[in-house]
Amino acid sequence: MKTQKSMPIFNLTFILLLLAFVIQADPSAAQKTDQTINFNTPRVELVFQPPLRSGFNSPHPLNIELPKLNLIVNLLENYIQYLARLQKVATGTSIKLFYAPDLAAETENEDTKTIRINEPGLNQILQQVNQSLKERKLAETTYLLDNADSLLTIPDQFLRKVNKTAIQTGLINYSSFQKSLEPDTDFCVVDKNRVVVARPFKRSNRLFIMTDENNVCSSSILLEQSHNWYANLSASANGKFMALTDGMRPAVLTIGAAEPQNLFSDENIIMLDMCWSPAQSLLAGMALNNSSQERILFLYDAEKGSMISFDNPSSPSHANYLNAFPYWSPDGNRIIFTSARGITLLDIRQHKIFEDALRLPNEIGELVWSADSNSFALLEVIGQARNRYLFDDLDYRKTVLHRYRINSESGITEDHAQRVESRNTIKLISFWTLDRILYLEGRLVSKRLNTPFWDLSKTFSAYLTPPPSTPAGRDKQANQMQSTPQLLPMQYLYVFRNLDGKYNNIYDAGFGHSNHLFTDAFNNLWFIGLRRPDEIKQNANVYSVRLSPYPFVENNFSIFSDISSDKMESLLKFLQDYNLRLLKLNNTIDRLFMLANFSGPLNLWSGSLNEIVEGLVKTEE
Repeated sequence: MKTQKSMPIFNLTFILLLLAFVIQADPSAAQKTDQTINFNTPRVELVFQPPLRSGFNSPHPLNIELPKLNLIVNLLENYIQYLARLQKVATGTSIKLFYAPDLAAETENEDTKTIRINEPGLNQILQQVNQSLKERKLAETTYLLDNADSLLTIPDQFLRKVNKTAIQTGLINYSSFQKSLEPDTDFCVVDKNRVVVARPFKRSNRLFIMTDENNVCSSSILLEQSHNWYANLSASANGKFMALTDGMRPAVLTIGAAEPQNLFSDENIIMLDMCWSPAQSLLAGMALNNSSQERILFLYDAEKGSMISFDNPSSPSHANYLNAFPYWSPDGNRIIFTSARGITLLDIRQHKIFEDALRLPNEIGELVWSADSNSFALLEVIGQARNRYLFDDLDYRKTVLHRYRINSESGITEDHAQRVESRNTIKLISFWTLDRILYLEGRLVSKRLNTPFWDLSKTFSAYLTPPPSTPAGRDKQANQMQSTPQLLPMQYLYVFRNLDGKYNNIYDAGFGHSNHLFTDAFNNLWFIGLRRPDEIKQNANVYSVRLSPYPFVENNFSIFSDISSDKMESLLKFLQDYNLRLLKLNNTIDRLFMLANFSGPLNLWSGSLNEIVEGLVKTEE
């Protein structure tokens, strides 16, 4: 039997070089790749071929370029509409632009109607657009604007569409009262009446605070633009402070103040992750020195405006082995940082750090605190994935749920009565009634064609761990009856993910597919058809440090609801069909916030979760 010979290396190299040459020489070839991003308005089309990242700790280029290009497209659409209404350009005038910063400048472009952008500077793009308009018939060149600032002074000509679905679901457009061509590209919920949004501007972006009281919306500039870009917005529990990054440098802003306070004077120190205390205005996190590549564990007191020190500081290299996310106890007095196989405990009252307070023989996957902050549960994952892209829990030997108690001296002991082992996947949810732990268990295999909406109802079940250890002398038979997990009557289990992969470029934000956004943080919303006891808090978040290909990494928010399965499914299919990937809920999980372009430009929309669901049902009828 003859075997096929492999292709000679020099032939393969020649073909790859030839393909690279063709792509660089013909922008239309680059436009056909899966990574290409298209902005489309009635008169403007911009094709964007994203650049590569310069490093793992560099800001993703799409966090900056997409908002900037989105604003440019809106301004140019408004510009041409303005000229058309003045009858200074021909009816039906439109333009097409192409921007590919990683591709070499073409020598000959067969498509002479396409404007090749060399850099996203608004003045330069305006000059290129004006030159294209001058070459067309019926264009009166004396009315063309010669600088970018003039574009911002043109009255808003954008036609705002009426979306019946938005009306029927009671969605409120926070920006409708203030017509703006600057798209809303990021936001954080401060409290029940306030939201902070980020909008691109001339040089970088600005922050606005949006207030909704008695169904009356108002807006004001919270923070003027800097030389860099604001990102990673989050508000403190009391709504007085906001954490953010300015060019990846961590900072805290007192809401209402003129300038944020940088947490580090060294410009080489950038943020890896940070999280507010649920009880005080304390911000914990992990930073990275970009010069030395050393990690820095920090705890910042926003009220005092200073860092908190510990009596026994962590050893200089210890932080390098820790995961960046801080797990806050509900009372705000303890923090846990995990490493691959251990935990480090920070006791704020004692001002002490307990390095490697607990060590496990295998990797830690998730962790959740008890309501009294005196114990926690974690998952130990035994085994590893065989495939880099597809998750199959049969690749792993088993998953083990552990429950630990912390004594007054910060000693940690396990309660073996609540230990649960499974060959399938275990997903932690929260501590539940009678000091038990709610978890999900089932067979998990990731899909080849990933979608944001996952229905796990048929493959997963909800359980409570056995009760904690009982005192000696109790009825042994009763103890045996309670020694197994308790199955709960779960109606459905739906998961909505905002990302298919952290390094996928883009998601449309709206049915029209004319605006885009990018977010590089995973948020998985677990809609659980399970009645929640009154004493259990709704806003449960379990941060998973499991690595890809596990499909539900990082933030996992649980939403317990009495809404029927068909109605909840309608909501998630609505979110999927409109490709709405930046979703957030308030602390009481009764109001949904999203970025969408239902009426035109990308704006912040919000509505009652129940009203949205009921409105969608009426729309389907």
